[in-house]
Amino acid sequence: MLNSAILMMFLYSNFVSLTDVEDSTEFQEKIYKGKDVTRKGAYPYFCSIQIPNDSDVRPYEHYCGGVLVERNIMLTAAHCLINASLVSQFHILPNYRHSRLIGKNDPIFKVKNYVIHPDFLKQRPMSMYDIAVVQLDRPDTRTNARLQLASRRLPVDTKVKIIGFGITENTYLSEVLKEATVIIKDDKKCLDEKTGFEYAPIYNFCTQNSVGAGGCYRDAGDPAIWEDSRSNISYLYGVLSSEQTPCRKFHTDVFVNIFAHFKFLNDVFIQFSRDQFGCPKPFNY
Repeated sequence: MLNSAILMMFLYSNFVSLTDVEDSTEFQEKIYKGKDVTRKGAYPYFCSIQIPNDSDVRPYEHYCGGVLVERNIMLTAAHCLINASLVSQFHILPNYRHSRLIGKNDPIFKVKNYVIHPDFLKQRPMSMYDIAVVQLDRPDTRTNARLQLASRRLPVDTKVKIIGFGITENTYLSEVLKEATVIIKDDKKCLDEKTGFEYAPIYNFCTQNSVGAGGCYRDAGDPAIWEDSRSNISYLYGVLSSEQTPCRKFHTDVFVNIFAHFKFLNDVFIQFSRDQFGCPKPFNY
């Protein structure tokens, strides 16, 4: 349940450091080549958004990534939700064991409500507002199943983690959750590269890796995670917008910057809370 204390925390606390910067040449893994997530309990807030699949063996397949910022609130890319009839069929699988396969006893969630940023598809570039908030039909009961929002911009050359189940080098979706460390680049570098989507400074940031690590097809909605090594606290810094294929030909990913959309996020969080208690709507998203 969201309350005023939590909302204030979203907006005013958990300030990220401006000094956690490292050399981009030290990171060598690719999300689509591979580093499997093997640490038990890692990334419990990650979600696999799944859609119906015409298969008796696997009736649902991974479609987009998402991230829990509250136990019943998920952020993802707006373009993952533009087909309303498909959204109603979503099965949302939180990360229980780093697998995209739905187990027999896995709690699966449905979409109760969602809000796409009102300027998505209305203003270019589309990546500028490619963000949406999803309310699940019930809370995840795991107490650690949420990722705090970063509430300050990170400097260029800061490292962030990306995780996902997207297409790998063998052109198939990964069976195991994968991770890679990438580097936030400056706006000029992002604008100079072929990013797949247009790029909007302030609203977007882009990442690279010295060997081209990045997201791929069906990695949209995946989180960019900043890990504070001093406090051992992780923060959500962005949501992946671009889906670049073939992945081996591109080396840049475009994320929606969470910090640039605090007002939209806060308004939606408040509205979901008001809806829960039957209060009137204060805004018109």
